Amino acid sequence: MARLFLRRLPDSLLLIGGVLTLVFLTMFVVGDPARAMLPPETPYEEYLAFRRAMGFDDPIPVQYLRFIGGVVRGDFGQSWWERTPALPIALRPLPATLLLAVFSLAVAVSTGLPLGVLASRHPGSALDRLAILISLSGVTMPIIWLGLIMILVFAVGLRWLPTSGYGTWAHVVLPGLTLAALPMGRIAQISRVSMIDELAKQYVVTATAKGLPGRAVLFRHALRNAAIPILTVAGWELVLMLGGYTIVVETVFGWPGVGLQLFTAIEHRDMPVIAATVFVISVVIVAVNFLVDLLYGAIDPRVQYQ
Repeated sequence: MARLFLRRLPDSLLLIGGVLTLVFLTMFVVGDPARAMLPPETPYEEYLAFRRAMGFDDPIPVQYLRFIGGVVRGDFGQSWWERTPALPIALRPLPATLLLAVFSLAVAVSTGLPLGVLASRHPGSALDRLAILISLSGVTMPIIWLGLIMILVFAVGLRWLPTSGYGTWAHVVLPGLTLAALPMGRIAQISRVSMIDELAKQYVVTATAKGLPGRAVLFRHALRNAAIPILTVAGWELVLMLGGYTIVVETVFGWPGVGLQLFTAIEHRDMPVIAATVFVISVVIVAVNFLVDLLYGAIDPRVQYQ
């Protein structure tokens, strides 16, 4: 594990540094940071003095080095909107986002994996066609539309669940199921294809001919060998949730997570909070990728890390 971590560390740091560099350059593309921080009625002399005090008059390379130095120290500056350190603001909604993402992935795997495995047992059957239809529906259904339908049916119509908020198990159900639809479809698809491929291999035919129970052949041998691509897709879906999907779902359901925090910061053009939030998301994504690499070795002993 230590070797894998040391081997992945330079690439991870390069990735995080590249993302933060893009965020820094965006600060100057969207407009004058000083104008974004000051009220519109600020006198021009005060505006110029503020620019000098904040260092916005310095050359961009100097500002960039100062920005990277702050990142290394964990200092992203003060929020332009809340006037408090940006990094704690970015970390504050992280537990809510992780809860939503992990719940959604658990739902996606627990439904998509059995669906794909069952479909692979009888290719071309009615069950297979039904599984394909369900998986395609999950992949192609717009998340915003699905979220609004879930609210309309289960919150407004049946009044079973709250429309928004955070704090109880009931609050996570609707956003969690909405977020799980797309990864469920993809996991079902890759599970079906991988299992069909494994069940057609010679070792499965031989094990069946020797009288090994079908359940043992399916789960102990075929599914374990098909687990690598399934794990890859599941890990990638978790990365996509943390890096993209959650901002849509959290906005629709008012879920107080990193996505909603980032959306609010972008709306207010609060660049320190945007940079800190992107940094937090990047670190979490790198950690997820590292965890997936470790699980490869746990599932398949043939995977060796030098």
